[in-house]
Amino acid sequence: MSEKRAVHMKGIRNQILRTAEKLFLTQGYKTTTIRQIVQESGITSGSIYNIFEDKEHLFSALVDEFLTNAKAKIDKALEGQPAENRMVGLLGMELYITEKNPVVRELMCAFHTSPFLMETVIKRHSTLAEEVWAGRRHPRNSKLSTAILLSEGAVSSYVISFDFSQKLDYSEIRRKVVLCILRNMGLEARESSRLVQYMEDHEALWLDLANQVLNHSGETPEA
Repeated sequence: MSEKRAVHMKGIRNQILRTAEKLFLTQGYKTTTIRQIVQESGITSGSIYNIFEDKEHLFSALVDEFLTNAKAKIDKALEGQPAENRMVGLLGMELYITEKNPVVRELMCAFHTSPFLMETVIKRHSTLAEEVWAGRRHPRNSKLSTAILLSEGAVSSYVISFDFSQKLDYSEIRRKVVLCILRNMGLEARESSRLVQYMEDHEALWLDLANQVLNHSGETPEA
């Protein structure tokens, strides 16, 4: 493929992603269709399917993009801070924006109920976790993919609890979810409790960073 052709295809792919992202964030995953993406983007369905196999694969690309950008925001905001802080920062971004934004919550439900999307997220989270935890000494759990799988199960419980008929204490559920994740990854109880407190103390920061990623804007503040 020529360089000119490659640049052209990259532009088309980005246009598809930005259009799909806009639709997903305004009306949710289930309601959005490839036909709508065609109409909004002006890109033919043939061109879309030439790049993305289906809507799941398109959504997966956006999730991967979000995770990459979220990590970049955290790395910049928490530069020089321990790996553990960056890990709970990523968790905080995911959990607090899920709680505050109903559309994001619906998107979270979408990939937590799709085996393909869940597997994609687990692989991506495992890669990020390996980078974040690379400097730790003697981690108890060396199989991060297994730990991430169990962690995503805990996050799923948090996500679906918002649709229960009975109103629950979401702050308590969030706290227990993060404790479960940190303990599952090998941290001791005292350190895990400290990190949960750190996450709660910086709620506004995690929400700001998450919104920056969703809006592709903003300078990263420091904690």
